[in-house]
Amino acid sequence: MRWETDVALAEHTRYRIGGLTPRFGRPETRSALANALKDSHPVRVLGWGANVLVSDAGVNEPVLVLGGEFAHMELGDHWIEAGAAAGLPTLAGEARRSGRADWSFLEAVPGSVGGGLRMNAGSTDTGLWNRVRWAEAMTPEGEVVRLTPQDAHPTYRNVTVADSWVFLGARFDAVPGDAARIDKQHLERRRMKVETQVYDLPSCGSTWKNPGEPWGSAWSIVDRVGMRGARRGGAQITERHANFIANLGDATASDVWWLMAETRRRVKDQIGVDLEPEIRLWGFAPDELAAVGGDE
Repeated sequence: MRWETDVALAEHTRYRIGGLTPRFGRPETRSALANALKDSHPVRVLGWGANVLVSDAGVNEPVLVLGGEFAHMELGDHWIEAGAAAGLPTLAGEARRSGRADWSFLEAVPGSVGGGLRMNAGSTDTGLWNRVRWAEAMTPEGEVVRLTPQDAHPTYRNVTVADSWVFLGARFDAVPGDAARIDKQHLERRRMKVETQVYDLPSCGSTWKNPGEPWGSAWSIVDRVGMRGARRGGAQITERHANFIANLGDATASDVWWLMAETRRRVKDQIGVDLEPEIRLWGFAPDELAAVGGDE
């Protein structure tokens, strides 16, 4: 694997925002990944960048994006196996086309399988780890570890697997069902998401985790404190969905961060709720992270 230098991460994130990384690598095999991890520690691993806001200053650590053999997908009688670089839309599409039940929750969810495993991507009620038989991850020492859901302790948008471990892929339960019914479920789920969420502008999807009862959804709280439609520079909390912050074309990470910090401040002052980011923030100073309730 060849290291590239001073690569702009804006080119590799869904937000189209972010500064440089000093070194950037694209391992395509397990041996190349193991060598890269041993060569540079710590490193950051980026999937499709669907849930990451990178600071304007970039990051100090090398960044890896998996490809090659990590993009594989295989269909079994009652399972689907996918590599970390495979797309979540591809996984959902394979489940739909092959008539596998209970996969519509993943419709219109962007990102890679590796990122989905790290974030337990999915709907409010169902996460990717609800379908995992086993997943594999590589430690910084190059050891491959097989994990079950009991090992990962998945919760809403989180697992307890060490951030330094790199997900390689997983085998998922995929039981055959009524093909016509499954197709209808997927189409309805996609229609609902396209109608209510924002896909025509760069964003990271939901900015905040839902705080739960008795406060309701994050978007309704953002709306209550008057931040729907708020704009800073080239970033805006969208009118269609108040939990989305979109890049209107020339947004900076500082623009998005300011909208997050102001929203969180208002929500705390007016409602008494500490919003928690659903997105990951890379390269921000500790005080900046504290202002939005985040960590790296």
